[in-house]
Amino acid sequence: MTARLAAALALSALAACARAPHPAPAPAPQAPFYLGADISYVDAADRFRGRFPPYQENGTPSDELTILHDHGWNAFRLRVFVSPVREAPDNSLEHTIPLARRIKEAGATFLLDIHYSDTWADPQHQEIPVAWRGLSFDSLLTQVESYSRETIKALKDAGAMPDWVQVGNEITRGTLWPLGQLGVPGSGQYLPPQPYDSVTQWDHLTRILKAGIRGVMEGAGDTPPKIAIHIDRGGDWATTKWFFDHLEAAHVPYDIIAESFYPEWRHGTLDQLWQNMNESWQRYHKEFLVAETGYGNSHLQDNPDMMWPLTPQGRLQFMADLVNTVKKAPGGLGAMYWEPEWEVWNADGTPAPAVFVMDSLGLTAGPESHAPAAVRP
Repeated sequence: MTARLAAALALSALAACARAPHPAPAPAPQAPFYLGADISYVDAADRFRGRFPPYQENGTPSDELTILHDHGWNAFRLRVFVSPVREAPDNSLEHTIPLARRIKEAGATFLLDIHYSDTWADPQHQEIPVAWRGLSFDSLLTQVESYSRETIKALKDAGAMPDWVQVGNEITRGTLWPLGQLGVPGSGQYLPPQPYDSVTQWDHLTRILKAGIRGVMEGAGDTPPKIAIHIDRGGDWATTKWFFDHLEAAHVPYDIIAESFYPEWRHGTLDQLWQNMNESWQRYHKEFLVAETGYGNSHLQDNPDMMWPLTPQGRLQFMADLVNTVKKAPGGLGAMYWEPEWEVWNADGTPAPAVFVMDSLGLTAGPESHAPAAVRP
């Protein structure tokens, strides 16, 4: 080959490379889809705020877990509060273990939701347990790690090892306030103590998460669960990006992006959820779980996200649209209904239409569908 021909071929190859498009991101792997529910109120409900009617189907007495599982609900979440529990259902570890064992015995996937609080933890409150107050920050990290380790070990020893573990519940604004409290850009609510030092607060939060994850893995031993990080912004890509970019920069090890998506709380439309899931997959290559959802009475006036009729059939349509959206999005892992006891059962304890959602996914072709066009049959 002459030098001139070799040079010409090299230039031709360079030109072809310049014209070639950038390689597309790897497609999301095809994984099983999980339709689930947070059933933490089973048993605990009787001790806190009233008894639900006995569950039944076709005239046969049963229980919530069994009926849901029989109709394709294959994953269940339980929360756990630090003991002694204050002003909340008694979802202490002691009362969580028996129900966790039933989930595992049913052959379902078990998601443990560690609140790191002795009462409700959510975007409005993330209280340090009374028993942990007064600790230095380093001592608090040690407490988080040891509590996580002991919790997981107790479940494993009881034959109820979680498959997935949430390290914190709806921690968009951080956890263990005020030490791990964040200010969300553009939000004037639930502000951390001023003056606000973003670098310090993010350092605190990511160290808390790492301590919790270390403890989970220590307690799990040779059966490590997947780690889920849970925020409340299912239809909000901008806040999702802000939050998980910080976790990636701090090298927090996690497997699942878990988010809440409630129309009644103005968490966006299914198109916005679809966008968030697509963007998250492109940027982080993590599975995406709608860890909490529901379709009940709106908590806000003039709420445009309440697109479905607030009826049993409308709730079924919402769930069919949601399941199709998550199922067909890249990285879509599953969707979990929070406290189905209140909304997806009839007054006599029989299953309402939403229980049968996996048999009803074709409903997205109907006029009440608000699923993204890309996921409609």
